[in-house]
Amino acid sequence: MSEEKNGLTHGSANSEMAPQEDGTKVPLTDEPGQVKFSSTNPPNGDAKIDISSGPAFSGLTKEELMKYADDPFWVRVRWILFILFWVGWLAMLVMAIVIIIQAPRCAPKENLEWVQESAMLQYDINHPVDIDGNAEETPEDLLKMAADLGVKTVYLEKLISNYNFENINAVYDNAEALAVLKAAEHAHVHIVTDFVPSPVLLNNTWRQNPNMSDFFNPPDSGNLDFSNQGLLDKLIELFSTTWASRGVLGYLSNIGEETLLNATAIISKGLDDVDGAVVSGMTDVNHKIKDFTPESYREFLDNHIDSNRDSWSYFKFNPKLAESDLGRSDAKLVTMTLFLVPGTPILVGIEKDYFMAEKGFIKALSEFREKESVQIGSMAFVNTTSDDVIAFARVKKGTPGCAVAVNFHSTNSTEVDFSGIKGVPEKGDLHIRVTNGTFASGEIGRKDLSKVVLNPHEGVVVLFVPNL
Repeated sequence: MSEEKNGLTHGSANSEMAPQEDGTKVPLTDEPGQVKFSSTNPPNGDAKIDISSGPAFSGLTKEELMKYADDPFWVRVRWILFILFWVGWLAMLVMAIVIIIQAPRCAPKENLEWVQESAMLQYDINHPVDIDGNAEETPEDLLKMAADLGVKTVYLEKLISNYNFENINAVYDNAEALAVLKAAEHAHVHIVTDFVPSPVLLNNTWRQNPNMSDFFNPPDSGNLDFSNQGLLDKLIELFSTTWASRGVLGYLSNIGEETLLNATAIISKGLDDVDGAVVSGMTDVNHKIKDFTPESYREFLDNHIDSNRDSWSYFKFNPKLAESDLGRSDAKLVTMTLFLVPGTPILVGIEKDYFMAEKGFIKALSEFREKESVQIGSMAFVNTTSDDVIAFARVKKGTPGCAVAVNFHSTNSTEVDFSGIKGVPEKGDLHIRVTNGTFASGEIGRKDLSKVVLNPHEGVVVLFVPNL
């Protein structure tokens, strides 16, 4: 019996119907890499297809490889590759050595000697200053004063006795002087004093020693013969043992003889092991500017600065005395320039009142001296339209430079144009300003370096990035 539904006829079961799928895979071919169909009830009526990749290549066996071990052709190939490897390796090594040898050397980094870097503080052991306020003068007062001023070198005048170069000068109490030296050494503060005097006093132990008569020229005089190698060796021994053990490593000479200038280089070389130095070139600024005018001061700077450091000046300067001669405003402007030109200022006569009033000003200048451009950078003056203005720039590639300008006029304002100096950009950051003796520091503001306006009795220091 059949049944019709939706136009379709359903008949009785047919015994000849196709058998049901048994879930086995029926390959269409036995060849590797061919298609195989899977008939295990795939979802949605989709067929599952497997594609075999055939056997993978597993390389030659040991027996197969050994056939070529003694084959003349492959033996030659192996030797050729071996030789080429080592020839190539040696060639690269030789080329690397040649490149290193022929490559231009980097210029050694320029540095100042330690005796040139920091400003110096002259300290009178016989007139100590109570800085810490405990009503007692101790070596710690000196160390605090140096730290608050930002200086790392202390100058003790005429510390060496005129009668015996191994002794401390009798004008100082021996115990007090040794206490100051010991405290400074522990605080890593450098000590500088004066070089041995010439001519030497008649009753000096060296002049009394007949074995040292050839140290003098002529022998019966007190004039040291700095061309005598024996004398130089004796001075090297004296400074590197007796005085180095006390913490004294620097010596200022004010004898301008050519033979002494040559001798100082020899003695300094002999003191390398103790990091000692003998230098010359100290000048008394207060004496030079006694009759001060901006023009004469500019001439003084021209004659005493050398940015190539072939001749380095040590500016002995009493800022308190300068205030009485020039007025507080102009004295501070002179101090500012001395700190920032090539040379080392030696601050003299720093008593408590000045220290308390100006320590922030001196500390700011000391920090600027640590900048590489101020230590070893080039220096160029600005040709200003006013004789009352001194302006210059310190520039070194790769490090911040500074522009310095001071106006000594009491009533007139002026403008300074730094744009003509190589490396000076359009703008910079004002970091120090002194106006009528009033000091300010920090990031004060931006300045157009082609138009730096200066009020009467005003000085500025502008930091900039060189455009070299």
